[in-house]
Amino acid sequence: MALYEFEGKKPKIPSDSFVHPNAALIGDVQLGHECLIAPGVSIRADFGPVIIGDRSSIQDNAVIHVYPGSQSIVENDVTVAHSVILHDVHIKARCMIGIGAIVLFNVICEEDVFVSAGSLVPRGMNIPSGKVVAGNPAKITRDVTEKDRQAAKDGIEAYRYLCRQYLATMRSVT
Repeated sequence: MALYEFEGKKPKIPSDSFVHPNAALIGDVQLGHECLIAPGVSIRADFGPVIIGDRSSIQDNAVIHVYPGSQSIVENDVTVAHSVILHDVHIKARCMIGIGAIVLFNVICEEDVFVSAGSLVPRGMNIPSGKVVAGNPAKITRDVTEKDRQAAKDGIEAYRYLCRQYLATMRSVT
């Protein structure tokens, strides 16, 4: 794992979470249990803390950062898809952030929010629970359906399985 201490603060990784060796976690990063941090992820908690809750996955090439005096929080059971950028955000439980989305400063995604792929969520937006947002700038487009919730739940379970499998079987091949 590429874990780096910065100004005396070190990432905290429980033994049942997986961080790929090609991910970089710097400073005041705290992971919950059964998290999967994929290749290419950059979590830079040099200016403030980044807290990621249980069973959340941060997928390939995602970036999480904070400004001085701020923090980024990703709560339990959140899927952050490939190439997402999160900066100074609070993503509450059971949210799904789609591929390539950008979620900017002081955004709050309440529980069960879906951010569509490629969306740009503007500074300070507070997305109510159970809503889907899309576009640039992102706007509420509809309510989250039971089918959406089940797909998110299935995704969380798939990444929990991958986490366990990576921990048990992944080895570097030389």
